[in-house]
Amino acid sequence: MFETLFSYPAVLRRHQDGPLAAERIAYLEGLAAQGTARGTLLRRARYCLCVARAVEHRSADHLFDHSEVEGLAMAWAARRTADGWATGPRWPEEHFRFVALDFLRGIGRLRLSSATPGRYEQQLNDFIATQREGRWPSEATCRSARWQVARFLSYLEQHDVALGDAEARHVDSYFQHMAQRWSRSSLRTSATMVRSWFAHCEDRGWVRPGVAAAMLLPRIYRHEGLPLGPTWDGVGRMLTKAAAGEKPAQLRDHAILLLLSVYGWRSGELRRLAIEDLDWQLERIRVVRSKSSREETLPLEPSVGNAIARYLRHGRPTSTSRIVFLTLRAPHRPLSAGGVYDIVCRYLPTVDSPSKGRGPHGLRHACARHLVESGRSFKEVGDHLGHRSPDATRIYAKVDLASLRKVALSDLGGLS
Repeated sequence: MFETLFSYPAVLRRHQDGPLAAERIAYLEGLAAQGTARGTLLRRARYCLCVARAVEHRSADHLFDHSEVEGLAMAWAARRTADGWATGPRWPEEHFRFVALDFLRGIGRLRLSSATPGRYEQQLNDFIATQREGRWPSEATCRSARWQVARFLSYLEQHDVALGDAEARHVDSYFQHMAQRWSRSSLRTSATMVRSWFAHCEDRGWVRPGVAAAMLLPRIYRHEGLPLGPTWDGVGRMLTKAAAGEKPAQLRDHAILLLLSVYGWRSGELRRLAIEDLDWQLERIRVVRSKSSREETLPLEPSVGNAIARYLRHGRPTSTSRIVFLTLRAPHRPLSAGGVYDIVCRYLPTVDSPSKGRGPHGLRHACARHLVESGRSFKEVGDHLGHRSPDATRIYAKVDLASLRKVALSDLGGLS
């Protein structure tokens, strides 16, 4: 396998003589059998060698969990940054983690229940089931809560702290550690879910009382959460740019950008879109809302329908998957959240666009602001976006600065 990827003798010898050579060959051959592109195989081969060197000192029957892989990825990325091979640790860490998890899973050395510490799996399942029946009916929120709590429990495991011995100082040290990479808004979301976890554990008698009450959430200021994103003119320029080609990537990206801009869908709503959700005869499109899990049927706007049809006929790769939007390179899979984000960033104009809000959610904000500024009622905008509460829509009135300025000039101008 290595001979088909590397021609330079020293590089070939390095891969042949490296640790876990047989396992790496089997993994790469499996990818090749799925039709994976040569460039992707080359990158995976290089990362697999790095992963093999990082894990070679463990016994052959050792199963790795996610916390171990996380530690290996962080250490490797730190070395790459210190040696000057990367400007920052984020992307080396993410790439190493992705390949390491896939490789270890492929060779049967990843602990299947490693997404959460196994000793707390039952308690975490009980917590999620309770919250699903009460506060968090959304599957997306429950998945996020499970991930947040599992990450915190992994941190406790790494520091040899049992859940029953956890104190407020352990929670503080965890969020101080995460504050190096997370924004205040992300920290507040995580802290809210971890506090709910401790409150549930106190009710069950699993932890010491008082930890949940001692947790302080980061303050989010009143206007800190104002919607960000491109102007509607910027969205128009983006769509014009995306419509200028006939290559498969351009056909796919144009349909995606139209869906995100016209309907204001969340990334997950777009990525779940299946062929069965398109009713061409009745000109309808079905969406399952990410937060409420509610199924809605919407009119299929002609320009959006035409763009999707062109992609399905001339751009979508042959696949047994029923998901509409797939990766261009084999093995053809549904797009990831990062993939959709990259598509939006690729087409958004860099001039007059904010540094934040450049992903798919930025287009959702742009769509909502455009509807509000066009005179639509909050209910109409909320229905279009799938909001359950008017309060979720009302925030977009705060960013209609042009209208607010007109009110100020007309009503207050005589005071000077």
